[in-house]
Amino acid sequence: MKRTLLYFCIIFLSVFSQEKAVNAIDTSNMSAEIAKVIGENAALFPNNTQLSIALIDGETTKYIGIIRQNDSLQHIDNKDAIFEIGSNTKVFTSLLLSHQIHAGNLQLNDKLVNVLPFSMENSPEKATEITLQMLSNHTSGLPRLPQNIFPLLEKNMANPYKDYTVEMLHEYLKSEFTLDNEPGKVSAYSNLGAGLLGYVLTEKTKKTYEDLLQETILKPLGMSHTTTLLSKIDASQLVKGLQPDGTETSNWDFTDALVGAGGMKSNVVDMEKFIRKNFEDDTIYNVPQQATIDINKMVQMGLGWHIVTKEGKTVLFHNGGTGGYLSCMIVDKKNKKAALLLSNVSAFSPQGPNIDNLCFTLISLL
Repeated sequence: MKRTLLYFCIIFLSVFSQEKAVNAIDTSNMSAEIAKVIGENAALFPNNTQLSIALIDGETTKYIGIIRQNDSLQHIDNKDAIFEIGSNTKVFTSLLLSHQIHAGNLQLNDKLVNVLPFSMENSPEKATEITLQMLSNHTSGLPRLPQNIFPLLEKNMANPYKDYTVEMLHEYLKSEFTLDNEPGKVSAYSNLGAGLLGYVLTEKTKKTYEDLLQETILKPLGMSHTTTLLSKIDASQLVKGLQPDGTETSNWDFTDALVGAGGMKSNVVDMEKFIRKNFEDDTIYNVPQQATIDINKMVQMGLGWHIVTKEGKTVLFHNGGTGGYLSCMIVDKKNKKAALLLSNVSAFSPQGPNIDNLCFTLISLL
């Protein structure tokens, strides 16, 4: 813990010693207003930061690539560059569930205890009420992470999920774990719940998460550069993740225990295809987009998706963060507009919230 606190203190000091960047962004292929907000936000991050942006407006998609080098913001063609997309993976996991429901293999109200390949023998009584929908919309009551992962986090913060195995997930679910909330009552974000949903889907289909994802979503959409496996990525296409101080950091590896919570890597070209599919009136894609519980006056939870309504406009939203990357996607299905932003800004950066802020500003300018 002391090492962790020291680490974040160092990050804090390094971020606030950041030199101001010179904005050399060319406005010839975008509005001055869009260039201005991109420049203002990109200037907050360290050298070697990349932003890869797709702005979708009807039939038109504009790709914008920005890199900060030598304290100057410059254009870069990085639409094919691959970034970790972190928790945006949860939207895909919920879509995989929708596919299984459509195929008649599962139902939203199926109980977790009935689809696991083992008995949750020592779990709290209320845990028997957890359904697949609750795993998808964060109402399961499960904590954010399983308790038995924390020794691994202390051991390897740079790649925290790498050694968390399916066997460890089994061990946790068989233990006397505690629930943070009563199932079905409160939506409280849980990486464990989303990861567990992904694991359940692998058990049901007898496929790895990667194979299920490829066969069900990625190949049909032509998302040929998207994967959960670093071994399948051309190293020359992978943008290096950065720590908040701008030094390179490790990529994150996942096993099938929790990969469904945050293991995907992609680029804006592939993700644009996914977003456009979400524009369609498609039975399988529609299911995750429907509200299942109110979070507050502005936000509801679908399955995976956050549904945000402000000033009469409703959008689908999700973001993602890992040790070296932040990403955000916002989809206005009604008006067929979207903003997508992939970056190698660390989720631990104090300036990280600016990625979401920029994404929301960009879609408002379309």
